[in-house]
Amino acid sequence: MTPAEILLYEKPNQPNTADFPKQTLTVKSKTKTLCFQTNWFKQYPWLHFSPTLKAVVCYYCAKANEIALLQLKMRTEPAFITAGFTNWKNALASFQAHQNSDCHHYALAQHKQLKAPAIDAQLSDQRKVEQQRARHALVKVISTVKYLARQGLPLRGHTDDNGNFRQLLHLRADDAHELKLWLNKTTNYTSPASQNEILDLFSHAVIRNIVKSVKDESKYFALIVDGTQDCSGKEQESMCIRHVGTSMEVKEDFVGLYEPSDTTGCTLSHIVRDALIRLDLPLTHLRAQTYDGAANMAGQYAGCQKLIRDEQPLALYYHCSAHCANLVAEYVANSVPLVRDATQTVHEVGKLFDRSLKFRQAFREASDLQASQSLKPLCPTRWLCRVGPIVRVLDNYGQLLAALEAMACTTGDAAAKCNGLLEQFRKGLTVFGLKIAVVVFSPLEQLNRSLQAVDATVSGMLKAVETVALELSAMRSDDNFHTIMTDVQKVIDSHDLDEIKLPRARCPPRRYTGPAEAYAPRSVEEYYRSMFFELVDSAVTQINTRFSTDSEKTGLKQYLKLEETLLSGEADDLCHNYPELNEDMNSFKVQLNMFRNQFTYSNLAEAQAVLQTMNAAVRQLFPYVEVLVRLLLLSPATSCTAERSFSTLRRLKTWLRSTMTQRRLNAIAVCHTHQEVLDSLSVTDIAKLFAHSDNRCNVFGRWD
Repeated sequence: MTPAEILLYEKPNQPNTADFPKQTLTVKSKTKTLCFQTNWFKQYPWLHFSPTLKAVVCYYCAKANEIALLQLKMRTEPAFITAGFTNWKNALASFQAHQNSDCHHYALAQHKQLKAPAIDAQLSDQRKVEQQRARHALVKVISTVKYLARQGLPLRGHTDDNGNFRQLLHLRADDAHELKLWLNKTTNYTSPASQNEILDLFSHAVIRNIVKSVKDESKYFALIVDGTQDCSGKEQESMCIRHVGTSMEVKEDFVGLYEPSDTTGCTLSHIVRDALIRLDLPLTHLRAQTYDGAANMAGQYAGCQKLIRDEQPLALYYHCSAHCANLVAEYVANSVPLVRDATQTVHEVGKLFDRSLKFRQAFREASDLQASQSLKPLCPTRWLCRVGPIVRVLDNYGQLLAALEAMACTTGDAAAKCNGLLEQFRKGLTVFGLKIAVVVFSPLEQLNRSLQAVDATVSGMLKAVETVALELSAMRSDDNFHTIMTDVQKVIDSHDLDEIKLPRARCPPRRYTGPAEAYAPRSVEEYYRSMFFELVDSAVTQINTRFSTDSEKTGLKQYLKLEETLLSGEADDLCHNYPELNEDMNSFKVQLNMFRNQFTYSNLAEAQAVLQTMNAAVRQLFPYVEVLVRLLLLSPATSCTAERSFSTLRRLKTWLRSTMTQRRLNAIAVCHTHQEVLDSLSVTDIAKLFAHSDNRCNVFGRWD
C-alpha cells in the first residue's frame, strides 16, 4: 500500500463488500467459497479496505506506519499494515489477535496523541478550571470573614482550627466541593495575616463610602473625639465625623479607634491631624470640634482643641453637653449630705442584689408581684441610671424591708451589711432624701436623655437647658415642698418608719449672731425645706455655670452670633471669617433678607424644616442661606456617638480577646459599627482587590 493512499482517508474505508475478493477452498474434493462479512466492520471498526491491495488492513496501524510512528515497535504484523489480509477462513481469530496486540494498542495511542490539542493548550485549559475553582473558594472565604466581622464574633479560638472562622469554613465546605478541595491545600489564604488583610479591605471600603458621602453631600464637617481604656488597659481614642446630608439631615459616623502613646493635648492633636490626612479630609474644612471637659482636650493653652484652633480658627470647640449635664447631676448629688447618704444606700442595696443570691430570693419571696423588679446600683458611667434605681427602691420599699429583715437574721458578711442597710432604710430621713433626689434628678436626667440624640444641635441644647433651669427654679416653692413632705409622711406611716425629727439645737457662737437671738426652726418642715432649696439652687447654679454662653473657652458665643444672623436676617461681621459665606457677601445678604421675608421661622430647627420641604428650584435661590444653616447644624452638641462606640469596643475586645492587635480591632470595629454599609459591599469586588498582586493572579487569574 502506497503512503499517499492511507493518508487520504480521515477514517477507515468500509465500502460495500461486493468489491472484496473472495477466497476459494477445496475440502474433500468439494469447492467452497468464503466472503468478507459486513458485520465484521461493526465488530472491528478499525478495519480498512485498501483498493490498491484489494485487501483489508488496520487503519490505525497502517497510518502510523506510513508516518513513521511504529519505528519503536519491533513486533509488527505486515498482513494488517502493508501486505493486506484476505484469509477469510481465519478472519475472526486473526482480527481478535491483532486487536489485542501491543502494536495495535501503541498505534491507537499515537493516533489519539496526534488529534489531541497541544500540551500548552491542555495546560492552559486545566489552569483556567483550577483558577475558576480558586475564585469560587476565595469568595466563600471572604464572605465568611465578612459575616464574622459584621456580627462582631471572634475569628480565632484557642487554636486556629477551633476558631469560628475555620469551623464555619468547614461547615460551608460540606455543601461546596470547591471550598473543600481548597481548604486541603497548603496555601489557602486563611491565615491570620490573610484575615487581617481582608478585614482591612472591608474597613477601608466602608470608610471610603463615608468619606465620599462627606465630600459629596457636605464638604464641611465637624469632629467628635472621646477616649477610654479597653480591657487590657490600653488607651483608645474614638473618632467620629459629623456632617449634613443632601436633604439637610445630620449624620455622625464612627471612623476608627486610635491608640495614642500618651494622652497629652499635643499627642491627641497630632492623632487628629494624622487621621484627617488619612481620610483625605482637609483641615481647612473643619468647622467644629466636640470633646469632654478634660484638660488635655479642652485646655485653653495646651489642650487639643486649642492646638487645632491655632491651625484652623474656624473649628469652634464645644464642650459635650451630655458630659456637662452628668457633671451637674454628680455635683448636685454630693451637695447635700442627706441626699448623698440616701443615694449611697440605694447603691449599696443594688450591689448586694447583684452579688447575693440569697438576698435576691428573699426579695422575690417578699414581693407580691409574680415578676418583681430587680434592684440596680447607681452606675457611675451610665448617665441615665440614677432616677431608675431610686424609684425602684421607693416602689418596692416594703418588700425591701422584709428582705433585709430576713437576711439580717442569717449569718455571714451579707447579714451584717443587711442589718446596717435595714437600720438606714427604717429612717424616715432616708425616704425624704430619696424623694427630693428623684424630684431634682428627674429633669436633669430628661435633659441628658434629650441631649444624646444624633440630630441634637447646639441651638436646641441651649433651649433645653433653659427650659430645665426654669423648671427647677419653679420647684423652689413652699407648696411644692409641702407636697413632697406629705408623700414622705405617707410612706413613713405605711411602713412604720422612724419619724423625721428636728436635730438637737446648737447655740451658734455670738460672733455669728451678735446681740440678736439665734434663729431656730420651729418645725420639721421648716428645717428641711432649706435642704431642698439648697439642692434646687445647686442644680440651677451648676446649669447656669456649665452652660454659660459668656465663656471665651467654648464657641457658644460665636455660634449664637451666627444663629442671630439667620434669625434676624442681618449679616454679622463674624460671617466675613468664613470663606464659604464671604465669596459674595452682597449675594449672601440679599438671599438672607429674601429668605427671612418669604418664610416664617423662629429657630434653627424651623429653618432646617423650611429648606427640607422647599422645592428644589426654589432652594437654589438660597445657596448661601443653606450654607449658613449647614454650619449651624454641623456644631455637635454632644460626643455621645463616640461614647456609643465604647460599647462596641467592650463587645469586641474582651478578656478572651485581649491580645487583639490595634489594626485588627480597628477594622472589626468599623465593620461591626457600620453593618448597613458593610452589607452593601460586594464580596466579589473585595476578592478582586485581594487577588490583585502578580503572585495571586497566578492562582486566581483575572476576574471578568
